[in-house]
Amino acid sequence: MAEKSTVGTVITVAAVLARAAAYGIRAGNTRRAVERLQSRFQERADSARYLSEAMTTLDVDEPTTTAYMEVATLSDAMAANVAGIVSASDSLSTSAQGLDSETRAQHGRMADANRTHTVQMADRAFIKRQ
Repeated sequence: MAEKSTVGTVITVAAVLARAAAYGIRAGNTRRAVERLQSRFQERADSARYLSEAMTTLDVDEPTTTAYMEVATLSDAMAANVAGIVSASDSLSTSAQGLDSETRAQHGRMADANRTHTVQMADRAFIKRQ
């Protein structure tokens, strides 16, 4: 049986805190990107609706005006679907902020203790996984 080879990594408290904060930042960025997508779909819907109404006034053929109105209707539906994603991304952002807060509450005091301790720490080579 072959022996498993593992690569040991040292995870510091600072790294855990930084990663928790990064989740919050990424969740916020995702939320903003999804909101922009929703806005684009709504703008497309409004534009297609305007064009359909303007072409109707100008007596453009019915299949063309109908096609533009269908684009407007589908774009409205997409904006509504993306609104659901915005709502879910709000929940994700809130959860990520909670993760950051909880991580800081649970592990922040370890980072403080490591910074302010007066006890000599073990040599990394001694505690490193073999």
